[in-house]
Amino acid sequence: MKINKIYPVILSGGSGTRLWPQSRLSFPKQFLKINSDYTLIQETLIRINNKKIFHPPILICNDEHRFIIAEQLRELGIKPKLIILEPIGKNTAAAISVASSILKKIDENAKILVLSSDHKISKTNNFQKVINNCSHVCEKNKIVIFGIKPTQPDKNYGYIKKGKIFDKKSKTFYVNEFKEKPSLNTAKKYLKNKNYFWNSGIFFFKADLMLDEIKLYDKKTFDHSINSIKFSNKDLDFLRLSKKHFNKITAKPIDISVIEKSKKIIFKNFECDWSDVGSWPSIFDLAKKNNKNNLLKGLVETTNVKNSFIQSENQQVMVINQENLIVISTKDALLIMPNDKNINIKDSIKNLSKKNNEKVLFHPNVYRPWGSFEVLLTKKNYQVKRLVINPKQKISLQKHKYRSEHWVVVNGLATVTKNNKIYNLKKNQSIDIPKGSKHRVENKQNLPLVIIEIQTGDKLLENDIIRFEDIYNRN
Repeated sequence: MKINKIYPVILSGGSGTRLWPQSRLSFPKQFLKINSDYTLIQETLIRINNKKIFHPPILICNDEHRFIIAEQLRELGIKPKLIILEPIGKNTAAAISVASSILKKIDENAKILVLSSDHKISKTNNFQKVINNCSHVCEKNKIVIFGIKPTQPDKNYGYIKKGKIFDKKSKTFYVNEFKEKPSLNTAKKYLKNKNYFWNSGIFFFKADLMLDEIKLYDKKTFDHSINSIKFSNKDLDFLRLSKKHFNKITAKPIDISVIEKSKKIIFKNFECDWSDVGSWPSIFDLAKKNNKNNLLKGLVETTNVKNSFIQSENQQVMVINQENLIVISTKDALLIMPNDKNINIKDSIKNLSKKNNEKVLFHPNVYRPWGSFEVLLTKKNYQVKRLVINPKQKISLQKHKYRSEHWVVVNGLATVTKNNKIYNLKKNQSIDIPKGSKHRVENKQNLPLVIIEIQTGDKLLENDIIRFEDIYNRN
């Protein structure tokens, strides 16, 4: 008998601003390793890597992250069914509409499990068992939404109030009502009531049902999604949605767009040790602490410190006579805040972006399809970077309007194009790239090429690039 396997759709469009400064828009939290040897998105991929239950994954991500996603998959040896590129983030209604439309064309009876790329679920076997046991509920033309029993009052989640029993076999229920993120006092009341659950953002449904509901409750999103697929194009291993049509979609979560209006919603309690690791205090809660209930990582010294999370990437940090504190020190930024889940740092990040947007956008380690670079030093008129060009890769043929560059090879062999000439540079050799010069560096070897780059100029911006040729099809 043919098993009707499930199509997992992994949403990877989040920005993870509540985990700043480790998470940045160019490298959000799903690509971080949190108390694990794997990144959050890799843990999600491993969770659905069961060929008896699941098809290969479909991933939806920001265009900027496409090569990071591809590398995360390559490290695990997982070949996805499809990677869909959004030209701009439009929240979950657009992503789910697009995925449902594509999968219905592939399989008229497609059952879809929508997962976030940045959740932690420790009990993988329980997770797979719960999903499999709810499969027959989907067959009854229902959308299953999974809730988490609250462990503490938390105003950062939406809540679900469960109603009467729907199906005894799967222990699923009707939904009485949805509640938006409450005040702290209201969250305390929900904690005492056994019928209130956190909304996990995990959904399970048949593609045709979800499309019918989107068409009924959010026709514009449905129409623009169809057109963004119709006028999409294949780019290497990716499906690039039409920017013209996708940008017409109004950004909104699927909860607001469809779920809270639909009459087809069924609730399931998700008992799988779930966490969305949405904040530093939530990571603190998950981790093993020392005898003073502290989580200490890196070069950290403490005296009379309790109930605190202190982490340093590269500098010595000393904390004295403090409690209930979060201190996160990275190579280029420092965060200090109370160890309190109900403090939302998003407004502070917004204010920072107005003054220093690069600290919100870019991580010191920035990943590119050709490799990566690390910002070592930044001053007003100069900047020092460490470039790593992967084997058999090359940057685009480009020029800069505002800056000059000086490259020093510290490891490997660099093939450098400078205007109409080619130079082969060995270790300790260097070259100047004046402002306005067409240039490119290529690594033709089988080992990584490492270059120290010194930029000088009045403006040192990442977008100061005019590309002439690019093997990765970037604009």
